[in-house]
Amino acid sequence: MKQTIVLLISAALLALGCEKESEDPATPGLAHLMVYNGSADFYNAQGLVLKNNQPLGSRTYNDNGIGLVGAFNFASYSLIDSGSYRIAYLDSSSIPAEAAKLSETRVHLENGQHYTLYLLDSLGFFEILTTRDEVARDPAMANIRLVHLSPDAGEVYLRLDTALVADIKPLSFRGVSHFVKVGPDIKPAIRIMYKDKETGEERTLSRKSFPLQAGRCYTMILRGYRDPADGNVNKTINLSTITNY
Repeated sequence: MKQTIVLLISAALLALGCEKESEDPATPGLAHLMVYNGSADFYNAQGLVLKNNQPLGSRTYNDNGIGLVGAFNFASYSLIDSGSYRIAYLDSSSIPAEAAKLSETRVHLENGQHYTLYLLDSLGFFEILTTRDEVARDPAMANIRLVHLSPDAGEVYLRLDTALVADIKPLSFRGVSHFVKVGPDIKPAIRIMYKDKETGEERTLSRKSFPLQAGRCYTMILRGYRDPADGNVNKTINLSTITNY
């Protein structure tokens, strides 16, 4: 009899445990998020990034969270619960309560995916651009893409040394290309090109050299102004590259 009672109690506890387990909310997945400030108006200044109105970190111009991005820098992804968020940029990080909200967007981050948010502006009109980033490795090829954050640069396209990257179509301001596969190279010239409107001649807007390694994914960011309104040479056209993976 005692054995029967013990078995009944054990079965009841097991049933309660299973019921409680089924009622527990599912653990959210994790996404990877990087935030980049591509607004030249933030040269020598800091802006605060908010996630659902809570501080996520500050960014100066050409900063992805681990410092200034040069010709060849690695990504800085933060792990974040998957789901929907409001992301905003403030015009100051010194006194958040007094800072003005420059731009805000809603993003949905999926489990296991990588994303970058870019702040961009055109003469004081700010926007947030969201991209899903490629991190799948091809052991024989490099993956590259171009992000156009230069408000007055016009339409541009890409050459590696002298070879046209035909799969990256001409881009205008706010444009983002798909990732395309290219052959690895020790240190090719990354040339951002444009056509002169008056003569139709091809001209180089920006040129950088850095290695393209097989199995890596790269985002090339065209940033700054051809003609900064305040004449500040630190805001002129430049090219930064982030190694996404």
